[in-house]
Amino acid sequence: MIDLLKNRLFSGLIKARSYPLAAQVITLVGFGLLIAGGLAAPHVPAKMTGVLRNTNLASLIVWSLWWPLVIISAVLLGRVWCQVCPMELVNSFFSRLGLKRKAPGLLVSGWGTAVFYSFVLLGFIRTFWAHRYPERMAAFFLFLFASAVIAGLVFEKRTFCNLLCPVGRILGLYACCAPLEWRVREAKTCEGCRTKDCVAVRNAYRLTSRGCASDLYPASIADNRACLVCTQCRKVCPADNLRWSLRRPMADFFAGLRLRDVELFLLLLISGLVVWELAEEWTPARAVLEFIPAQANARLGLSGEAANLVQALFLFVLLPVLLFLAPAWMGRRLNRTSLLESARSFGLVFLPVVALGHLVKAAFRIVSRLPYYSLAFADPEGTSTAGRIASGELEVNSRLADLLAPGMTGIALAAFAGALISVWWIGLKSPAARSFGRSGRIAHLVIATAYGAALTLITILSRG
Repeated sequence: MIDLLKNRLFSGLIKARSYPLAAQVITLVGFGLLIAGGLAAPHVPAKMTGVLRNTNLASLIVWSLWWPLVIISAVLLGRVWCQVCPMELVNSFFSRLGLKRKAPGLLVSGWGTAVFYSFVLLGFIRTFWAHRYPERMAAFFLFLFASAVIAGLVFEKRTFCNLLCPVGRILGLYACCAPLEWRVREAKTCEGCRTKDCVAVRNAYRLTSRGCASDLYPASIADNRACLVCTQCRKVCPADNLRWSLRRPMADFFAGLRLRDVELFLLLLISGLVVWELAEEWTPARAVLEFIPAQANARLGLSGEAANLVQALFLFVLLPVLLFLAPAWMGRRLNRTSLLESARSFGLVFLPVVALGHLVKAAFRIVSRLPYYSLAFADPEGTSTAGRIASGELEVNSRLADLLAPGMTGIALAAFAGALISVWWIGLKSPAARSFGRSGRIAHLVIATAYGAALTLITILSRG
């Protein structure tokens, strides 16, 4: 076991009182600049948004660099973004000044996050196209910051991060695949600790060197889902008993990991997003996925945001439900269990396909947008550049992206191969999957493999 905290320089950084506070201040300033850059862009017709999202510097950085890197880092490293996220700083700061009320049952259950994420994905992102209109992207981030402030002023500790953040729980699910974990070195040392500074209420509202604001006792952390890796418990531990260690990938699946109902719901939404984002680059697949919502919009006479909402409900709600229904029904029939329990079992083995598929799309997005950075830095607002590209006056130089394309395809195939291996490894060896009957497990594994193979084929055809 390789403990990163045994490295003197790395350990010194983690134990420093200024970390991650200084990093959070920097990201807060960065987000302020991105919001300003988004607000500076004028509203343009919908036909221009596909270009403007790549020529406006703020939009380009958010959707083609920051968000892809957040996804990639979660799958490979765990919830490291949460460590430097400015929302955590804002929420923690205002919780010191607020009412410090207990969160209501809806939030504690996790369904507050599910509702919040549904509102963000189906509303902000896919109905009002916050990922295409720079000014709507800015409004989206202002909404998130306002939510963090309000949650801090009303509820105790970092309720926004723990129970509301639309990103945190998704990153937590992906972090279960990561080859890194934040754990205690010796559980017996924690048992003998009298002060319990890592969870002491008296430390909860410090900006740094505080007790866990997620109410996690480090010795009882079983998987990567909930811990933000904020490193605060390491700063107050008198025995220096925390480690940040390398481990085998997917280790959480073999430590009794089971999906909760709310996590299954979020996985449904995410799987629809991943299927769409991989399929949209291959015209035949995109046409198939768009056919039903397009027909529905035509019959209902809908256009604009209303049509966007119909498409979003089909792609990210109805289609994933249908995709999960077949394996859930088969598992229920073969194992004589509830449909929900069967769906949770399938979700467990399908999670690596979703996580690594999302990683592949994130990597493709970073590389495919490389040609736009020189243009965006020359014209940060991006409207003039977008107009010149749309009119054919300016041609985007894609030589670098084309040069990297074969290597990216190879990385994608390796990632999907790892996902399919993980499906069978988890399905046959993990305790949670083995508690499900053999016949049902095999059905789940075959269907998860078929989904993964289909995404692999779509990726190959779209790159061809």
